[in-house]
Formats: sequence, structure tokens, C-alpha cells
Amino acid sequence: MGELHKRLTVGGHYQSRIRMGEFDHYRGLFAESGGFDIPPAFTAGVTVRPTARMSFSSDVQRILYSSVKSVGNPMLPNLMQARLGDANGPGFGWKDVTVGRFGVELTPAREWTLRGGFSTSGQPIPSSEVLFNILAPGVIERHLTLGMTRALPGGKSFHFALVHALESKVRGANPLEAPGRQAIQLKMRQWEFEVGFSFGAER
Repeated sequence: MGELHKRLTVGGHYQSRIRMGEFDHYRGLFAESGGFDIPPAFTAGVTVRPTARMSFSSDVQRILYSSVKSVGNPMLPNLMQARLGDANGPGFGWKDVTVGRFGVELTPAREWTLRGGFSTSGQPIPSSEVLFNILAPGVIERHLTLGMTRALPGGKSFHFALVHALESKVRGANPLEAPGRQAIQLKMRQWEFEVGFSFGAER
């Protein structure tokens, strides 16, 4: 990250694949004997500060779900060629996605900081993969966020955030029954509330 100007900051980030321990209880379900590594991702972003009390930030991120077999392997034809839990066994069939985010931060007074943001992404779950994704219906594509920080005496701060994941749906046929006879729809929406309290040195 670098500050090109007092009103302009740019940054880039790369996260390699993060190796996780296997889920032993799911070694007969997830590919690679219960493997579930965190996929690699890379991000580029920019922050513009028109005034000392206002900033606008935006970034674009690419997440490579297909590089993790338990997440990226398709259900078919893998289900016909390998057992559940094998290295090339069926997975959730998630596609790589690009995520775009935009946020604004305002400081109307020294004690108050207000924030808002929006995030949108491609759909990781294709309609051909709805059956296996009943286990993990991560179909949400858009998020709205609001937040605030209230500075308190003694360097302490109170934080609050509200996140609404807008409803998304993916509909597709059950690939294990007669074509056109049974459809599966995955649907999800979420609300999240966060409250925090931080300690720090008094300024």
C-alpha cells in the first residue's frame, strides 16, 4: 500500500492458498479426505480523500475457488469416476469469482465516524451444481453495510456495524433423476449485527 498523494492511496494484496487441517469427520464427503483449504485471492484498491473528513474506497478482488478440489471439483462426472472423499471426488463445483466493493467514511465530528458500503460478486454456484450445494448454499452475491465508531475518553472506542446480505437464488435440475422431473432451488439472505469496544492509549 502506498500514499501517492495526501488525498490518494492505492494498494494491492495477494493471498496464497492457506493450508488447513482436514475435517476428519468429513473425510468420506469432502474431496482430498476432508480437505478444505482457503483458496488464493488477489486484490487491488484505491482510496480517495476529497476532504480531511471524507474518504471513498473501492477495490476489486479475484477469488480462485477452483484451485481447492473440495470446493471447485464438479459433482459430475466426478461422482461416477471416484468415491466421495477421494482427491478427484465430487466437490461443490464453485467457480472463480470477481468481487467489487465500494465504501465511504465520514467524520462529521471528532468523536464520530460513520461508514457505509456495498459489495457485489459473481455467482460461484452454477445451476448444474445445486444438488451438492444443499450442504453449503453460499449463493449470496450482494451485501449492504452500515457502521459507526464513537470515540470515548481515555482512548477507548465503541463500534457498531450492520450487514445485510441481499437475497439470491440459484435454480437447477437434480442431475441424479430423470431430466426435467425435479428442480432444486437454493436461496439465502442474511442479517449480521456487530458490536465492539476497543481500548487504546489516550491521545
